[in-house]
Amino acid sequence: MSKKKNSNFIVNVKKTFKIMKKSKKYLIRYVLVSLLEAIISIILPLVSAKIILNITDKVMDQLILTALAVFGLCFISNLMSYFKSFFYRKIYIKSLVDIQMSLAKETLKLEVEEIDKKSSGVFIDRLNKDTSEIAGMFMEYSYWTSYVITNVGVLVAIFILNKYLFVYAIITSLAIFSINKTRVKKFYEVQKELKIINEKKTGLIGEIVRGMRDIKVLNASENVLNQTENRINEAMDKERKLINIKRFYTFIEANSHALSDLVFLMIGCILYNNNLLTIPTFVIIYSYQGKVKNLLSGVTHLTEYNKKFEVAADRIFEIIDSNKFKKEQFGEVESGKMEGHIQFKNITFGYDKKNIILNKLNFEIKPNEKVAFVGKSGAGKSTIFSLLAKLYHPIRGKILLDGNDINDLTCNSIRDNMSIITQSPYIFNFSIKENLLLAKQDATMKEIREACRLACIDDFIMSLPHKYNTMIGENGVILSGGQRQRLAIARALLMKTEIILFDEATSALDNETQKEISNAIDNLKGEYTILIVAHRLSTVIDCDRIFVVDNGKIIDVGTHQELMKKSEFYRNLYESEV
Repeated sequence: MSKKKNSNFIVNVKKTFKIMKKSKKYLIRYVLVSLLEAIISIILPLVSAKIILNITDKVMDQLILTALAVFGLCFISNLMSYFKSFFYRKIYIKSLVDIQMSLAKETLKLEVEEIDKKSSGVFIDRLNKDTSEIAGMFMEYSYWTSYVITNVGVLVAIFILNKYLFVYAIITSLAIFSINKTRVKKFYEVQKELKIINEKKTGLIGEIVRGMRDIKVLNASENVLNQTENRINEAMDKERKLINIKRFYTFIEANSHALSDLVFLMIGCILYNNNLLTIPTFVIIYSYQGKVKNLLSGVTHLTEYNKKFEVAADRIFEIIDSNKFKKEQFGEVESGKMEGHIQFKNITFGYDKKNIILNKLNFEIKPNEKVAFVGKSGAGKSTIFSLLAKLYHPIRGKILLDGNDINDLTCNSIRDNMSIITQSPYIFNFSIKENLLLAKQDATMKEIREACRLACIDDFIMSLPHKYNTMIGENGVILSGGQRQRLAIARALLMKTEIILFDEATSALDNETQKEISNAIDNLKGEYTILIVAHRLSTVIDCDRIFVVDNGKIIDVGTHQELMKKSEFYRNLYESEV
């Protein structure tokens, strides 16, 4: 490992230990138990050798005492193994929870732009597999460190018993270590490639599950299955390569072990014939030499898990604390409950700098106003909401909330005062009540039902067999489009945000459902600052003001009646709908 890689490994270990707060005490206990086990491993071969001496010398009275000593040492060793196993699980579970929660927390801080650009597999694989590998790596590292310490104890015992066989044990260990080191290097290179392929595969599978209905409607099952098969085969090819590497080196290692046993017996015979080795010592060293032979195999396993850790940790800390994935940036100005005064000043924005969507956009909305943004598709209406919620950043210009630059405000100051209801709000695979409690954890049933009544959905929920405890499936699959919209409105009302944004909330609904949603919005008028992006102009004719947007600019503003008189663009939009 180069100095740079070694330094990176140490940095990642320190970062991981910082996260693993709850499991440190168990790790310390694990190490202490392992050290005690190692001390026993030095004593046990020496005491066991005395048993054979007692037998060959026919000293039976001492034999019983020696056997009792061996039993006592074995009992303590087994007890240490029991506690090691207990601490092992504690460390794994607690460290896994800590690492996964840290990664989940940082993933939620990512810029929406980062989420848009990446496959979901990038985040799912890291949250599930890489965190498990890090938690598991610490366990494996503890196990193999303990294994090496224990076998060092055996090696010390062999040194005490016979210096010649000690030298042979060292040579054998180095030879097997060399074989394993080559295997680890080849294994690591393929494993890095496999992780990238698995990310793509996981992302595709996630898209298949989420897009199941569209796949069926498009009759695209065969095409999707072909792509899936290609991804799976690509991953399987790498898996097979890993298995082949493992199989080949397992074969080499097994034969190396057999050869070393043969050479060990030959050396033992030579030493015995030259009065350099006694039979009892020969028997004891032979029974323990397998552990010594695998001493450096333990070191190899540590190296292997170092590699695994390095890959997994790099991928996780890319999200947690690197610059590769951009995080949301907020200011430090804390604002309590806002009045709902909004200003856009010369806002210019494009999802990339070559394609400008909003061009020097200016407008002002007063507290408790109900306003709408109308225009053709692609004019930039929904983009206004994304900028207002600080999901994206303008290239130039300022956005002010109650006179504060949005870049100076904390995350809570912005998002605790604002809620968005989109055309397709995401409803989680929870019960109706649990979905609503996402907006306000401590909401009472009285508050929940009041929000649902204002959103015109309480009657429907109470008609269900399990009422508010009804499970609604992934993305609210058992609900109609209108019911999902009304549930999203109820969720926003529970938050009691001063600013409520409706992003084409009625565009895909039938007339009757649209009327119900409009009634739900009307219930809010005068108490909240309401902004509506409208596809159907008939739903916004009662707004205090309507902004007409075209080519990223506001080309006119007024009430419905005023715009019908003075704006040909607006009049054409309205009449084309009628």
